[in-house]
Amino acid sequence: MRKIAMTLIALGALASPARTQSTPAPTVDRVGFPTGYESWPVLYVYDRPDNRQVRTIYANQLAFDVKDGEQWNYPYGSVLVMQTWNCLRDAAGACVLDKDGRFQKDPAATPTLFVMRKEKGFGADYQQNRTGEWEYVAYRPDGSYQTMPQNSFSCAVCHGDAQKANDWTFRTNLHIYGTSGAPANMVMTSYRYLPNTLHVKPGTVVTIVNNDGPAHTVSDDWSGGWDSGRMKSGGSVSIRFTEPGEFNFHCSIHPTMRGKIIVDPE
Repeated sequence: MRKIAMTLIALGALASPARTQSTPAPTVDRVGFPTGYESWPVLYVYDRPDNRQVRTIYANQLAFDVKDGEQWNYPYGSVLVMQTWNCLRDAAGACVLDKDGRFQKDPAATPTLFVMRKEKGFGADYQQNRTGEWEYVAYRPDGSYQTMPQNSFSCAVCHGDAQKANDWTFRTNLHIYGTSGAPANMVMTSYRYLPNTLHVKPGTVVTIVNNDGPAHTVSDDWSGGWDSGRMKSGGSVSIRFTEPGEFNFHCSIHPTMRGKIIVDPE
């Protein structure tokens, strides 16, 4: 195997210090099993390709009503439930997609419910791993514990990566901006579409996500053609391509951004 010489030119930002993964945590369950959570509003559904899970995030009304500009401080009484469910797989182990290109839940699997609740004074027992005033517990659907309160320090450590600016919650943009939780086929970053050219088969749903800071668009090069409109950072669009051909597009705000999707014949 050939050895490749590499030199680190620059690290754009100082790495955050690792949060201590020691064991301080609450010893009493103050979160509570979220009875009836499946009737709550759905914040978003996120397909996670690395572990092949469908993740549905439910919120009680207090949490669901948080609007853009308020996500840094969820009100007391907010409860979020992350229902993790293994995807339906084919014989090769790949997730079977539905007509919209999304993962499907495996009806033979049993989900886990990761629950976080915010109340005044919560979170102090996590000590150096505290994430605001949230506490965490994971349950099975029958109400038994998947992760007991005294072992929930790992949840606090994980949510520490979400940062205070998001009140320690992940992927707020998916709800605030109506972003798709489908895996991205193409991303907008550093004023580019990556990959710049994408080959797909007819019937494929392509999801393009804006991972850049400024707003961008997906605008057909053909005059009068389809246009996504302004997509803020974190926004996304999903497009189904039904016939062979080429879709050439650009950002109407930053015209040097150009991309192409080629729909190959079957």
